[in-house]
Formats: sequence, structure tokens, C-alpha cells
Amino acid sequence: MRVISIYRALLLARVGWLLVEWFFGWDARRHVSFTLLHPHASLFAHAAAEFVLLVVLAGLWYFGRWARLLFVLALVFSVVDSIFWPYRGLSLTPSFAIAISWCVVMLNGAIVAMSFLPPVRDVFETRT
Repeated sequence: MRVISIYRALLLARVGWLLVEWFFGWDARRHVSFTLLHPHASLFAHAAAEFVLLVVLAGLWYFGRWARLLFVLALVFSVVDSIFWPYRGLSLTPSFAIAISWCVVMLNGAIVAMSFLPPVRDVFETRT
């Protein structure tokens, strides 16, 4: 059960940073194109995306197989999306936030790895 506790601690860290990043607006890829439609469209679209990610992370907390798949698909989409957006460097966020963001990339990798490796994988398979 110790591995499950570590897995859930990683999920809590990911949720915590997600909320801090959204609250302070440190997300480097806020889509400016939505702002052209309506002033609040960008905020609404970003809040909806954050809500979906929170639901997926809650699904991972309860070992939902659907959440594991959606989390991996969200990461793949994020990687593909990052190809099309320019790197803005230190212009948007404080330097410590960029360092923590790279730690979050590793955190996402640890969550995916633990989700597909035993013993956490076995918990996903026993719960339907």
C-alpha cells in the first residue's frame, strides 16, 4: 500500500500545481485566439480545460481505467500542441515557475509510469 500512497501524493502535487498555475496565470500556452471572439472566451475555455483535467486526475485517484487513458491522451495532445506554439521563455512567468513546470513534466511522467507498472497497474485492473 505504500506505493499507492506515493501515487496519490504525486496526484495531489499535480492538482496543487495545476491550481496554482491557473490562479496566477502562469500557463505559457494560454490561447489568445479565443480572446478575439469575446473578452471572456479565453478565460472560459481555459477554465473548462482545467476542470476536465481535474476530473481526469480525480478519476486517477479512484483508479478509473478511463482516466488513465484520458490522461495519456491529454499529455500526447499537449506535446503535439506545443509544437505549434512558440516558446515564450521567461517573458510570461517567473523563473522559479518555469523550473517547477519542468518538474511537473517529470511528475506527469512518473504518474503515467506508475499507472502502467505494477503494483498500481494491478489496482487499475481490479477496479472496474
